[in-house]
Amino acid sequence: MLVAAGCASSTDDGASGAADGPGDGAAQAIIELVDSQPGDVIALRAADGESSVVEWIDRRAGTIRSVDVSGDDLSLDDVVTLASIEVATDGEQRGLLGHTTIDGVRYAAWTEPDTDHLVVGALGSIGNDGAPATVERIVWDAGGTAGGAVGGHLAATADGELVLGIGQLTDWAKEYGSGAMLLLDPAGPPDQIPMVLSDGYINPFAFAVVGDQLWVADNAVGDDTERIGAVDLRAPSVERDDLDATGSDPRAPSALVELPDGTIAVCGYLDGGLRRWSVDPPRSGNSLGPCLTGATVLADGTIVTATADGLVAIAP
Repeated sequence: MLVAAGCASSTDDGASGAADGPGDGAAQAIIELVDSQPGDVIALRAADGESSVVEWIDRRAGTIRSVDVSGDDLSLDDVVTLASIEVATDGEQRGLLGHTTIDGVRYAAWTEPDTDHLVVGALGSIGNDGAPATVERIVWDAGGTAGGAVGGHLAATADGELVLGIGQLTDWAKEYGSGAMLLLDPAGPPDQIPMVLSDGYINPFAFAVVGDQLWVADNAVGDDTERIGAVDLRAPSVERDDLDATGSDPRAPSALVELPDGTIAVCGYLDGGLRRWSVDPPRSGNSLGPCLTGATVLADGTIVTATADGLVAIAP
């Protein structure tokens, strides 16, 4: 399935003794996404079911796309556009920001082109002629956004609810007092009141639902430190300050995944690597491979990440 060799990566960040293990090794290119700007390929996810299909967002283009990585010599001709949404892209972090599925329905989060509002919506189905899905209805309107600290990543719980990370510079967060991890009813109205799972965040874009836990990696500003930790979805009572301080140079977390061995790894925009997170003691391990803006794990354990050039695979 791999078309070009990448470079092995085991760069040490000084955290000697941090967990390494399965997944450490060489990364190989899957496909070069020459029509996307570096940093715009985000929100990677494995397609529902046992498959080798990877889905991702092109943030500025407002598209959700996919490719079956089991093929050979992949090119843009093999890429399928699943959905297309008109989005606002002014600033560093506006655009199409998150997506997930619940019971076969795809949900997305984006900034509206006319208002710059952050909204979450349900999408329709792909047309019989293969036309990409479009917006069917709005689930929640979070209000206005600034150019950064928007949040917008989405995940789904086992109970069929939506989890949204919202950044501190949105109108909702300014009124509330901080960025937060929110729980939304996918069948709710645009003016629904979300449940706050955890608060105190800067820009919680890197997170994932792992069983009954919500693992989050948050950015930092000023003299603060980035933080990583878990929120119990059954009885949420954790604030950002309760999470573990990373104790390392800023990485700007851009994605978080559960690895095949059950550990957590975080993708860093600043260092461009995917690093396993050690819980005890809390610290980052060596780089498992390149990762700029997204990561997911396929059914066979292959880790797929987004780099400045396209998608790469890290063998399990």
